[in-house]
Formats: sequence, C-alpha cells, structure tokens
Amino acid sequence: MPSKKVVYEDKDILVEVSPRDYELPDLVYEAIKKKGRPVLFQELVREFSGVVGEDRVRRAVSHLLALKKIVEFPDGTLGTPDMEWKPTGIVRKRRRRRVARLMDIEGPQRVLYTVT
Repeated sequence: MPSKKVVYEDKDILVEVSPRDYELPDLVYEAIKKKGRPVLFQELVREFSGVVGEDRVRRAVSHLLALKKIVEFPDGTLGTPDMEWKPTGIVRKRRRRRVARLMDIEGPQRVLYTVT
C-alpha cells in the first residue's frame, strides 16, 4: 500500500498514521492498478487489513464505482475499465449488486469556532 506516513520507527516498532477518508479511494485505486488484474473485494480487505476496516474499504470501492473509475465484473471482481476480464472455469454470479454511492469527502477541513 503506497504513501504510508511514518510517525515513529525503531528496530522493534513502526507506528504509522492511518489514511484519512479522502485519501482512501486513491489508495484503493492504486492497489487495484498495481495488481494488474481484476481483484476480489476480500483481496482488497486483506491488503488494507490492520490499516483501515472493511467498512471504510467498502465505502471507498462504492465511491470509485460511482465515479466509474473502477468497474465490477460479472463474477464480482473489481478492476479498472481498461482491464481485460477473463472468465475462469468457476464463475460465481453475484446475487446482490453493489449500490455505488459517492463519499462525502473534500479533503482536510479547518473548523472555525466562534465564541459568543
């Protein structure tokens, strides 16, 4: 997974900052492109395990599907629109389609408080 922010590191321990919600769709997209083939959702969850939870990965995938940056193939694998999908001997048909929804992300925001 690219662009990890290291807070502290020594020979025994490595402390990193988890990606923010607005950074996660780009990281998921890069992970899919890096694989070079359509990937299952569970592969993405394993890739990001220990860093972000499954629900945050699901929201990022849904966001990318809504933007049409990635596509879902008939067997449920996810890939970029230019990836070639080759059906394998065992093709699972998805029973439920993912509902593509945009995330409410705008990058880092500053909150201004007014004291009255």
